[in-house]
Amino acid sequence: MTYRIPGLFVLCVGLSTAGAGCAVAGDDAPALASAPRGALASGGSSSGGSASGSASGSASGSISVVTDTVLESVMDAVQGVWANGLSAEALTRNALIANPRANPVMVDVALSTESYDDVRGEPALRFQLRHEATRDVMKYLVSCALERGQSVSYTDTSTGEEYTFPGEIGICPHWAVGGVGAKCQELVSACLISRVNAEGRNVTLSMRGQAFPEHRPGLLTPAPSVRVVTVTEDGDLIPSFARCTTDASGASRDCGWTAGHVGSCTPYSYVFLGAGTEPLGDCDDDPSSAAGLPDGDTVIRVCDGIRGCDTGSTGYLEQSKVRCSGRSEPALHFVCPSSGHFSVMRGPSSVRPGVADPARGVAALVPRRRGFSVASRLRVDPDPPPGAISRREAEFEPAVYPAPEASVFRWREGAFYGRLWGNSPLHPSLEEGMNEVTEDGVFHGAKASGGVVYNHAFACTGEYWTEQAAYVGHRLCAGAGAEQDCVAHSVGACGDARSFTDCPALHQCSVDDGGLVEGDRDFQQCKGRRGGIWRHPITVFLNHPSDVIRDAPFATAVHGALFVNAPLCPGSEAAPSSAELFGIP
Repeated sequence: MTYRIPGLFVLCVGLSTAGAGCAVAGDDAPALASAPRGALASGGSSSGGSASGSASGSASGSISVVTDTVLESVMDAVQGVWANGLSAEALTRNALIANPRANPVMVDVALSTESYDDVRGEPALRFQLRHEATRDVMKYLVSCALERGQSVSYTDTSTGEEYTFPGEIGICPHWAVGGVGAKCQELVSACLISRVNAEGRNVTLSMRGQAFPEHRPGLLTPAPSVRVVTVTEDGDLIPSFARCTTDASGASRDCGWTAGHVGSCTPYSYVFLGAGTEPLGDCDDDPSSAAGLPDGDTVIRVCDGIRGCDTGSTGYLEQSKVRCSGRSEPALHFVCPSSGHFSVMRGPSSVRPGVADPARGVAALVPRRRGFSVASRLRVDPDPPPGAISRREAEFEPAVYPAPEASVFRWREGAFYGRLWGNSPLHPSLEEGMNEVTEDGVFHGAKASGGVVYNHAFACTGEYWTEQAAYVGHRLCAGAGAEQDCVAHSVGACGDARSFTDCPALHQCSVDDGGLVEGDRDFQQCKGRRGGIWRHPITVFLNHPSDVIRDAPFATAVHGALFVNAPLCPGSEAAPSSAELFGIP
């Protein structure tokens, strides 16, 4: 079903059917994550219309209606985007995985409360969780291995303090009841290594790979949508998602908001976002046209990138209420940011204190049956230089809400793989008695190894990292110089690589796109240091090239496109120029 609406490209996408007309995306649906196999393209836009050359920047387009099949796949999805915040220091110096006595025991027993109990637990595992950094490692271990609804609890009998580590991703949920084999160990190892952040930042990652497709289809595959991130880079809850302590109302309040999803748009184009089930029609750019609109029960906020924001914060996008074809539901107009992504927050027009569900980042009760329609159009200068209009028309793509995970996270960082347990897993300098927590709660850490702590842990980089040594030092290692301990060996580039300074070892992974989901670009069959092949890597994708380290030795990103003024390293196949590859004039 296609509708022609002058001036706008309108895309209606849905998480629930809405009767006649457009289906719309509802933010009160369960948090989304990895899609079932084959659903990689779900949520993408269909070809719209061509922009006209008018000074107002109008374009013709169409409304796209999502089919029932796509709607079902969206509803069945579970979110596959996760935080990277495990410090390299914690993973290289903890009392469990980096402990020669505890390491082999961990994979032979259940990942459970009973195994780590101070009194009745396994002798090699007792008391180890009295160490704070070790508890941080346990938090990420349980998050990777177990699924939602599973958890491991620990009570420090010396202080009475209680800790609970919840499952999240569910790579190896059967670890909760018994020991696990090599495949589980490799997948959980890859998950842990991929979530190391030497900078101590909270970075959101898209992890892709091939876990257990026979009984966990869709795990580690891109989802049809991405939830808005509700925490800061320091891991603190953004105030706008917290409970309101007093009665509050209006769109400028910084409490009582609900996390929506992330959308995509062409930088600097006009975007219109409307709440409700009615599709957007013609919208007026004049903010005064909002005068006289009836007060609705919903307010909307739009932020730059993938995180939520507070009013006046750096991510807050200036926005105007507009009248769209007489719709009673609120609609906003804003200019697409240079990142090409926007985050949607919503909430009731007024809130009462204490209404919240912080576990989901949902801070207010929002009426159900709500959704969004999105429309966009190209901005055209009244007096463009020769050839400018046609070039911008060619670059314009309609806004999409919610945007699929594969388009939100498109920078391939690299692959992580290996095994933190197994045969001779630790650096030879680590001996029994090191990285041990005694019954009195004192941690006896090992001295710096000056190398890689885990013998069989590896990382290879994606095609656009320009300085391998700088990348490894910032991403995988703790300390400096001779005192530096690293989590994994850097083995060079996973496949082809471009480089400004040197050319690392190439083609460490023989498969550039694993076969489980065609087009998700997950590396497979990756080499270790001495030629062994590891069959269960996890490939990480970023929303922005410099997310994982502050000063990324990465090719330059310009307006959402990657500019590379360097050839492929010798021995690689010929590749198109930057302009050809990324459409940069």
